Amino acid sequence: MLPIVRRIRLGITNCYLLGQDRAWVLVDAGNRGWAGHFWRKLAAWDCRPPDLRLIVITHAHFDHVGSLAAIRSRCDCPVAVHRLEASWLADGRIVLPPGLRRHTQILIDLARRHPRLVRRWYRFEPVKAEILVEQEISLAPFGIAGRVLHTPGHTPGSLSVLSEAGDAMVGDLAVNLVPFGLASHAPPFGDSVALIRRQWRRLQDAGARRIHPAHGRWFDAARL
Repeated sequence: MLPIVRRIRLGITNCYLLGQDRAWVLVDAGNRGWAGHFWRKLAAWDCRPPDLRLIVITHAHFDHVGSLAAIRSRCDCPVAVHRLEASWLADGRIVLPPGLRRHTQILIDLARRHPRLVRRWYRFEPVKAEILVEQEISLAPFGIAGRVLHTPGHTPGSLSVLSEAGDAMVGDLAVNLVPFGLASHAPPFGDSVALIRRQWRRLQDAGARRIHPAHGRWFDAARL
């Protein structure tokens, strides 16, 4: 049976459940303070804490790991993150990504001038991940037909989760923020637009049919 995707909005970030029946993988953990909402949503779907087999962190930014510690403490499942960002997560380190457009470059420059405000707004509880990803890994050991790919571009250790049904949960590798699909799907922050676009092509070549971003609704992979 091919896994299905369920979207859960935790703060400003879309998180995803991938799986079926009593086997699910959670992709990202949203903003700080949203764990209660997460468990209420799962209860409405008749999903229990033991049904979570793994949590995959697409990248260690505050809006993707804010509720991770609270969620993991209840489900007691392993956390997977890329090795390049494992220390960010374990240390609770706030890393500001470069801006890829003029206005986002200005925002990042402004944030760097106010480190106290950044620490207050973006702090998260440290978590030590059990699984450090370096190359592609299969989700079969967790009961899911899918895999985790290293897709750098937004951050050095960005990961994407690709199901055998063609659903790609990509974190901030792509966005869908403007109505009617009139704007680029390139994220406003990241390391390299060129590298991001190479990862888009790689995901398409790997069988991605639908893109599920952390910000915005899913869209057809052909639009990349």
